[in-house]
Amino acid sequence: MMPRVVAALGPVRWHRAFLIAVALTVFVFALLAAHWRPLWYDELFTLYVASEPSFVATVRALLAGADTNPPVDYLLRHASMAAFGPSSSAFRLPSAVVYVAGLFAIYAFVRRRTPFLPAAGAFLLPIATASVFFSYEGRAYALLFGSAAAALLAWQRAVDAPGQALRLGVLLAALCLGPYSHYYGVLNFVPVAAGEAWRSYRRQRVDWGIVATIAGACVLTLGLLWFARTTTAMQGTFWAAQFRLADLPGYYRGMAEYAGWTVYVALAAALGLAVAGCLRTPRTAWPAIPGHELLAAAVLALTPMSAFLLAEFATGALTSKYTIALVPGIAILAGYLLACAATRLPRAVAGVVALLAISAVGYHARFAFEYRGSEPVPADLVRVLQQSSLPVAFDSPHQFLELVHYAPQLAAGRFVYPMDAATARAVRGFDNDEIALRGLRHIRPLEVAGYREFTERNRVFLVLYTTQFWPGLVKALQRDGYCLVPVARSGPTTVLRAFPGCPA
Repeated sequence: MMPRVVAALGPVRWHRAFLIAVALTVFVFALLAAHWRPLWYDELFTLYVASEPSFVATVRALLAGADTNPPVDYLLRHASMAAFGPSSSAFRLPSAVVYVAGLFAIYAFVRRRTPFLPAAGAFLLPIATASVFFSYEGRAYALLFGSAAAALLAWQRAVDAPGQALRLGVLLAALCLGPYSHYYGVLNFVPVAAGEAWRSYRRQRVDWGIVATIAGACVLTLGLLWFARTTTAMQGTFWAAQFRLADLPGYYRGMAEYAGWTVYVALAAALGLAVAGCLRTPRTAWPAIPGHELLAAAVLALTPMSAFLLAEFATGALTSKYTIALVPGIAILAGYLLACAATRLPRAVAGVVALLAISAVGYHARFAFEYRGSEPVPADLVRVLQQSSLPVAFDSPHQFLELVHYAPQLAAGRFVYPMDAATARAVRGFDNDEIALRGLRHIRPLEVAGYREFTERNRVFLVLYTTQFWPGLVKALQRDGYCLVPVARSGPTTVLRAFPGCPA
């Protein structure tokens, strides 16, 4: 059976058919998940900014502090909703498009130096990681993924055609794409710069066209300083400020274990096959992979380390999502390992590719279907809130924004987030949500009040408390002697009746 599979994958048209079939499957299930999955807190910030009436208004909203990321992601979503309507699918469509484009960039980078099967393995491996989750999330992480692969591919092509202005222009655009999508996209410069430095050392000659292009991209990236001004208020008290070097292995595990043991099995098989293939093949027949490309892929796979250094010395915040570029790096290295065995052990390499195709796409489809029938606001929670006319205060800023969005008829005049930055720092330790919601009010009317202001104005009120977020309001009320009596419960959410008169 396996020899026939290997033979069938020989003609180029079957290569293309295989890639297109996998890409379409990933794309379709990403769109289904985008349609079924309710929008969450972070995505709503992106949605509201991207829903501004024009590109100029979208950029103006960012400069005013309505959200804290660079503009490209918002502009893409603005264009998508202008073309296809204001649905969640249209809003999330750019993520699916960019993610699939990133897969093809990984494939093209590896295919330049290897046979089809190893490149197909590199194409498939990211689908088995948590990176595929961001193909249907309305934030910039799909762009972080895709731009990292695009930067390496553009650099590879520029190296292969020295001095060609068009390719240098593409490299310039690819390097700028990452940071103008997410601030941690500046890390895309690191593998390209490391690879080019090694290439210059080996050649004993500098390619000034590429060096000038990298330098030009660095200069253009300085334009981000206009947007970064809104993030400085959160520095030091951001929820992701408590990062540690010891967390970095968990970033790899979090990405790798999304589809069970698939990635570990595939990587172990690729390593074993590479060793076996090298032992059976004369050194002169090993794949001709340039050392500078191998180094660049390895540095990309080490993105968590460069991200940690960036956070330590500049941004002050780090979480695993910011390091999603590690996935293209590992995928490329896996493709190179499979290339070492592709000549001598093609059946075994085809088996690894088949494992990845079936397992990765299967998990992706399964997780997409899990969102089918999701309720943005549970019906029993709606009934409880309808039965009372009391003001509703939210302990979680996430739940506040989500319910305001999905239950506007209940929210009008009743839903309040009564927490200010000073109180949040005192009882919870970080205040970025309080700053962010007040920034969002530049373009979206929201009932956001100070803690003291709200409690002085309302003697009795309801509190929505969820175990899915760090408590803030509940802690402050308990500190100040409020009674919190449970009224109802809906999943992780408890509705409390709050009034003064209990011991602190």
